[in-house]
Amino acid sequence: MFYIIVGICIVVVIITLFLIDKYAAFSEMMGSFSNSGFKKLMVGLSIAAVLSISYGIYAKITYQPPFLDVSINGSSYTIFGDIGDIGYYSDGLVTVNQQVEVNLVSWEELNLADEVDMLVTYPSGKKVSWTSSVTSVEDASINEVKAIYKLSPYTFEEAGNVTITIKDKSTRFTIDVKE
Repeated sequence: MFYIIVGICIVVVIITLFLIDKYAAFSEMMGSFSNSGFKKLMVGLSIAAVLSISYGIYAKITYQPPFLDVSINGSSYTIFGDIGDIGYYSDGLVTVNQQVEVNLVSWEELNLADEVDMLVTYPSGKKVSWTSSVTSVEDASINEVKAIYKLSPYTFEEAGNVTITIKDKSTRFTIDVKE
């Protein structure tokens, strides 16, 4: 939005300079420009305005937030992770040394079995194997989401971005574990 506003401000300056050139061409301000200098300024400002507005529109259209607020089975949750690929939500904040139930949200069909082996990689490089029972959440409906899976409770040992890899699917997602 910032770039669109800057672009609009540049357009206002261009219009103002154009009107001054048309109605007060012999003013002191216009006399300070050489003939080619004023044209170059107008072309440069026009290019800057078009680029600024174009980038602002592009950024606005393609922006994808790092989270998605949804309502599942009558409760409100925030999905974090890679929205549009694999994300997660939980009943509370995911913190160190506190057991939490993580729900996996996938925009692709994963077809997970009742029990899944996962590799938990902590920021320190420590790797832990986690075998989780998996339950499909059937009554949830979110636009374009193919599947929601409830994983068994787990206690994370370190804070930071923890990467979880589903071994047999070679799929990974990252959970932000707080202190």
